[in-house]
Amino acid sequence: MLTLLLLALVVQLIAWCFVFYRALDPVAEPAKHDEPVSVLICFYNEAPTLEACLRGILRQHHPHFELIAVDDNSTDGSGMIAAGIAAEDDRLRIIDPGDTNPGKRDALRAGLRAAEHDLVLLTDADCVPASDDWLTRMTHPLTGSDEVVLGCGPLRGGNGLLAAWQRYEATYVALHYQGLARRNLPYMGVGRNLAYQRAFFRRAGGLPPAEQLAGGDDDLIVGHHSRARTTARVTDPAAWTYTTPVPTFAGYIRQKLRHQSVGLHYRGAHQAVLVGLALSHGIFYLLGFILLFGPLWTWAVGIYALRALFVLATYAHGPVRQFLGGGTGLQLFGNLVLVLIFDLFYSVHYLFLLAATFSSRSSW
Repeated sequence: MLTLLLLALVVQLIAWCFVFYRALDPVAEPAKHDEPVSVLICFYNEAPTLEACLRGILRQHHPHFELIAVDDNSTDGSGMIAAGIAAEDDRLRIIDPGDTNPGKRDALRAGLRAAEHDLVLLTDADCVPASDDWLTRMTHPLTGSDEVVLGCGPLRGGNGLLAAWQRYEATYVALHYQGLARRNLPYMGVGRNLAYQRAFFRRAGGLPPAEQLAGGDDDLIVGHHSRARTTARVTDPAAWTYTTPVPTFAGYIRQKLRHQSVGLHYRGAHQAVLVGLALSHGIFYLLGFILLFGPLWTWAVGIYALRALFVLATYAHGPVRQFLGGGTGLQLFGNLVLVLIFDLFYSVHYLFLLAATFSSRSSW
């Protein structure tokens, strides 16, 4: 049992040292460009957040871009909000996709068909750009040899443990997909901040064929068709998009069921790496807990403490700390204590994620 625990520890330390710690470090100095860009959002009943999203995009300093907003048959007045802003700014075009299947896929296809430019930037209707240079910074790598750009989308706002948990989880996911992409294994992106060339979309043959899924198009098209040498990472905070945590537990569960159901469609190599990381995390806590009640309890305490140091060092590291929400002094101390608690809980949370992977949820 101790041998297996030590093996899990080694896997975890390798991950935290060589994948996660520098996952959000700045990649390169931001640069300007003036190539035309199509920004695309799809929305369904997003009245509370849509106006801030659209106006935040239209404030971008980039000299030449269009904003395509696809109204996927909203019933809450979202379409009227978008139409009112479009009347003020002709860079915004509202697209009616007609009758669509459950989920976002048909709306996304309609928006991509309507896009006029070769550089495409995606975000969600509940997101706002972190700065007025977001558009330029996210799409600059596409003006060279890169064809996909993986961005970042931290969470801000919300109160209570549920909001804190979602901020932690968003950070943990970013450490995975950005860290593995940094190690030449891009397996996903987040649709709230993702860019690619239309040539990449055509080469991929359009969106993946998993029609029964409500989401995951960003995961699958990156995981199945991106190449390490032409996949760029933009981690500059000025190129982030912000969104807010889901306010209710039921809403959070629905969101996770929608997002996690794509897992079975990942490539085998990506599944193997992610399963290995998850298993080593779970086995680490399970076997360590068992050893706490035997003569090797001091080993368990020491092993727990060693990994905790690496976890805390990562979350205290400047870019990761900022992604999580920042803080200094007592606030930082409180955040790091929560990180250790959430890290323990996540080893159990994997069981929920496993069940959610087999979910057949197909709506927004």
